[in-house]
Amino acid sequence: MTKPVTLDLEQGHTLLLKGPAWIRAKRGDAQCFGAPIQSDDWTMIEESRQEPIYAADNTLLEIRRGSGSSWSVAGESTVPVAWNEAAQVLQRQRGVCVIIGEVDSGKSSLCTFLANKCLEDTGKVGVVDADVGQADIGPPTTISSSVVQAPIIGLHKAEAEISFFIGDTSPSFVPDKVVTLATRLKKRITSSADVVLVNTDGWLAEFNAIRHKQLLLEEIQPDLVIGLSRSDDIIDPLLDRVKFAALKMPSSSFASIRSKEERKKAREAGYRRFLQGSHKLVISQETRVRMFDQLEQTIFPQNRHFRGLVAGLLNQNEELLAIGRINQVENGKVIVETKTNEMPTVLEIGNIALSSRYDEVGSGTLH
Repeated sequence: MTKPVTLDLEQGHTLLLKGPAWIRAKRGDAQCFGAPIQSDDWTMIEESRQEPIYAADNTLLEIRRGSGSSWSVAGESTVPVAWNEAAQVLQRQRGVCVIIGEVDSGKSSLCTFLANKCLEDTGKVGVVDADVGQADIGPPTTISSSVVQAPIIGLHKAEAEISFFIGDTSPSFVPDKVVTLATRLKKRITSSADVVLVNTDGWLAEFNAIRHKQLLLEEIQPDLVIGLSRSDDIIDPLLDRVKFAALKMPSSSFASIRSKEERKKAREAGYRRFLQGSHKLVISQETRVRMFDQLEQTIFPQNRHFRGLVAGLLNQNEELLAIGRINQVENGKVIVETKTNEMPTVLEIGNIALSSRYDEVGSGTLH
């Protein structure tokens, strides 16, 4: 880590800081998606992330950078004006808002910004993170909900309250499961917050994806749909069919488009966050074991290799206790690497294979 350096950031300018890095404001008003950067406490920017630090007035920042960190300065806000207008609409009408957009269009950033703006008027904002491919609140292969009560610089800073195991990083194999469980999360959290934001995955560019999003909207019944896009031809076909109030928003021109490898690295950081420090848990005979896409199946095909596959350890309500990695399956006995000590009611085996270091190294037979 480098020694702390100071940076004078002019009012109206934005520092784009790529982690790993730590930052605090020595003087002035600095914000990240509307969340204040504190003067007395370091804000951490994780390795796989780049965050925009906006100077609401002339600001003196102190920065500590780790290996691989970098920064640049933009002479403007990276948050589009239209995002502020969307926040004003949501602050007035409240209710449930679903955010839809393709991969890397800035859905999580918009969701974070709207959550922080709505916190100015209400004490709690509910967030449903239904982006199974790039999950922020819970581990990859899951969807989660959280009640946010203080400003956050990103959805990854929100604490998961309820999570459901999907079992894959794409909704395309189990779209109905994603719709059902995302709707359950929305229903549960609506009683806890006046504003509920639902962030969705970036699967959009084919007919089945459009149909999946339509079904999701029909089940969730939002008060507002926000379509976020870099290009009209991706989002328009969906918004044209939406029966709910809808706004089309531009992506931030500063949103970074990540390669498949970069998105994979971000997921691997997520697996490590929830699996590092795991111990081996021998699953008891009372636990029902099934595949993520066949909820009734209990008899597994012969010669199927389960070692390394991600798994969901579920309680009696089929909510996630923790994710795990299958270590061994033999003679009817399953050994799982996981952080929980609680014996699950259900063990659901997913479709993503992880190495012993929790890198993605393949998948089950569905891909």
